[in-house]
Amino acid sequence: MKNSQREEIVCHSAKKLFDIVIDIESYPQYIPWCTRMVVNERTDNEIYADMYVQYKLILAQKFGSRVIFNRNELKIETKYLEGPLKDLTTKWKFETIDSKKSKIKFDVNFEFKNFIHQKLAETFYPLIENKMINSFKQRADSISD
Repeated sequence: MKNSQREEIVCHSAKKLFDIVIDIESYPQYIPWCTRMVVNERTDNEIYADMYVQYKLILAQKFGSRVIFNRNELKIETKYLEGPLKDLTTKWKFETIDSKKSKIKFDVNFEFKNFIHQKLAETFYPLIENKMINSFKQRADSISD
């Protein structure tokens, strides 16, 4: 299983960043490789959704997840339900530094069912992670505080 932990200081409010990450319906507009999001069920603190991802030369794949979130604590946790992976968990925590600056803590653990896919993903993961984090930061920059 691959594990990555990352912390970033971002010049936006923690609440704004939380709102951007929890707005999963907007992902196809700015997250690379995300072609479609389908929300199957939503409650006050949970979302069951399918993300459709397409990489070059690979057919689109569905990643089903349960997203648990807490608006008061600015935490989001994703638990993998179905798709090409054996397991996937993500954790987001948004901490206020001041009114326009925050610390993002992002943890991810993943494992593919296929050994070769796992090794490829581990090799390219830093590039993929950077691209995704930068996409969220650019989205925050494009939406005024």
